[in-house]
Amino acid sequence: MLARMAHVDPILEELTGPGQLFETEEAVVHGHSMRVYKNRPRNLRDLLAIGMANGDLEYVVQGEERYTFADAITRALTVAGALHDRFGIEPGDRVAVVGANAPDWVVAYWAVIAAQGVVVPFNAWWKAAELEFGIKDSGTTLVLCDARRAAVAVEAGFPPTRIAVWGPGDRPDATVSFDHLAAGEPAPLDFAEARGEDELAGLFYTSGTTGKPKGSANTHHNIITNLMNFGVLNRAQAIAAGETPSGEKASYLCIIPLFHATANFTYMVPFMFGGHKLVFLPPGKFEADTAAKVIERERVTAIGGVPTIMARLIDGGVHDRFDLSSVTTIGYGGAPASAALLEKINGAFPNLRQKVSTAYGLTETSAIATATGGLDYQEHPSSVGQASPVNEVKIAEFDGTPLPVGSTGEIWLRGPNVIPGYWERPEENARSFVDGWFRTGDVGFVDDDGFVYITDRAKDMVIRGGENIYCVEVESVLEGHPAVAEVAVVGVPHEELGEELKAIVVVAWGMSPTADELRAFAAEQLADFKVPALWEFQTKPLPRNPAGKVLKAPLRGDHSGVFAVGEETDSAL
Repeated sequence: MLARMAHVDPILEELTGPGQLFETEEAVVHGHSMRVYKNRPRNLRDLLAIGMANGDLEYVVQGEERYTFADAITRALTVAGALHDRFGIEPGDRVAVVGANAPDWVVAYWAVIAAQGVVVPFNAWWKAAELEFGIKDSGTTLVLCDARRAAVAVEAGFPPTRIAVWGPGDRPDATVSFDHLAAGEPAPLDFAEARGEDELAGLFYTSGTTGKPKGSANTHHNIITNLMNFGVLNRAQAIAAGETPSGEKASYLCIIPLFHATANFTYMVPFMFGGHKLVFLPPGKFEADTAAKVIERERVTAIGGVPTIMARLIDGGVHDRFDLSSVTTIGYGGAPASAALLEKINGAFPNLRQKVSTAYGLTETSAIATATGGLDYQEHPSSVGQASPVNEVKIAEFDGTPLPVGSTGEIWLRGPNVIPGYWERPEENARSFVDGWFRTGDVGFVDDDGFVYITDRAKDMVIRGGENIYCVEVESVLEGHPAVAEVAVVGVPHEELGEELKAIVVVAWGMSPTADELRAFAAEQLADFKVPALWEFQTKPLPRNPAGKVLKAPLRGDHSGVFAVGEETDSAL
């Protein structure tokens, strides 16, 4: 076990000691002994009872639409009763929630949890073919969504009578209004039999290495562990920065979509526990000025998201044109961040009080597995931090053999926030989950102080603006076009997004496809962020190794190519 030598180490030791809220103990989870939080809630629904104590404090805000904790929980319990009485939803049934960030997205999530169903938050950018696959794969029996996604669900062949729609816009015929479901009397908090903490709470679909997304089967214990990780790490960082508890509630600008593990597990769920406020941007693509206006109006104290968003805010110069003095905390993750970005943040937000943080985790780890902030982050700006009090990190050969400190290898993670496996993917589970450890597919090392550094990815994946894209999924779609003989998709550097997709197409004999033609073909089946922006055409075969595998390194070239013309899509935020 590595000796921890961070500023927060003695603080974490005290916070997780006997008699403390974050006390840890040894327990068996999914058949493996590990550290867990002793005083954790045992079911996500328990958080609604805790949230009721926050009463008239604001929980979710979007423009003029504002729900207090009492408003949101009462509305969620009313919808939960309707899910059971009208649609026959029973504990364990899968219910989809899909749409842009909105107060009723949050209500829908908690309504499913109150009914002890399994929440399935599909990606709001998905097209009909992707949504159809997700619905069938998960066994979803009911869809709660906004009007735009209701139309996609109908196009995907889902029965309109099993779709409930919130928000503005024309809803498809035969669908029910979400407001109608919320118009009755709230169900008692315990009206549905509670699920065990190691039973499924949510299915969060991730991009698939085999061409199809796979459902991350997150349990109640998994998600609640992240809540506890979030709480103890933030508390430790605040103490290390010299803060004393004031009781002041955070006002957090939630820029990232709620169907992502970061926004869902790390903010929406813990804020129900802690009494903090979620502030959403208006629907549509991200605009730095719009975000700055919301920060100024709502006196936002905390901002989070992927590094790309932080870079856009600062590069847009909003800190010179708006009053952002309320911001005292910034956290991000989901994609690599540079030390230069940290310097920019420190210069643009003068009241941070050393409260810039970053974290590393995956949907499969229910978000946070490692984290760093404050002085530790300033001193290790290229690191993603140390393991949480209940997580373990192993750097290993690809066969699982542990490597010594400082050696580079695959990052393996272990802890009570790691899922038991993917939904109905036995072969994938056998590869990815080994003796309680999760093989992340990321490559990195751990230094002498226990700080984790990510240097590469083992999987053929691109991270574009915080969205994971598996190249094989895009390739499998493009291979369906008659003009494509072969295709390889790679990631190339992009100043704003981190990476952008490039497709190298071997043209079928006698054909002459254009970039716009192939882009439109891909956009029919893939979410827009998965459609390559750069295209390169050739007639010679793709380079391959003796085993027949495509060699992608030489294909990245000088990052040039033909840009396909297309409208910029809205962000689904």
